[in-house]
Amino acid sequence: MAVSAVPSGSGLLVDMPGNAQLLVVQPRSGEFRAFNPACPHVGSLVNPPAAGVITCPLHGSTFDPSSGAVREAPATSGLTEVALVRSGDDLVLG
Repeated sequence: MAVSAVPSGSGLLVDMPGNAQLLVVQPRSGEFRAFNPACPHVGSLVNPPAAGVITCPLHGSTFDPSSGAVREAPATSGLTEVALVRSGDDLVLG
């Protein structure tokens, strides 16, 4: 995936091989993270960050886009981070 595809201050859901999805975020310019987008509460898909927060639309859990840590319940744990490496102008799974 191209670095330029990930909006600064936000992110996007990316389809991976095998019908899996990944949430790739750029919480601050030049800082990239990837998370499993399944909310740890009941597994529904979270939304990309908006106004500095990742939100689960099903029950309202919120997460920090820099770390995936839970900010507000009902989730009791954060999003699972997936290793991501920048290689020039691309982001690849690490």
